[in-house]
Amino acid sequence: MPRPKLLTSSQLADELGVSRRSVARYVQAGILVPELFTPGGQARFDLEDSKEQLREHTRKMRGSGS
Repeated sequence: MPRPKLLTSSQLADELGVSRRSVARYVQAGILVPELFTPGGQARFDLEDSKEQLREHTRKMRGSGS
């Protein structure tokens, strides 16, 4: 199976339609978990995994608001 293309924070933000700062906040809050960090400390994300992580977070938030 081919490895997924990993995106930078900026690329992920563009794909999700949010700011790069929002991506950073999602990571800090544990909502998004990067696939890996480069030796320089830069996060890399799998687009489909990130979308699923956000969907799961949304489901949890909707479920806890009742």
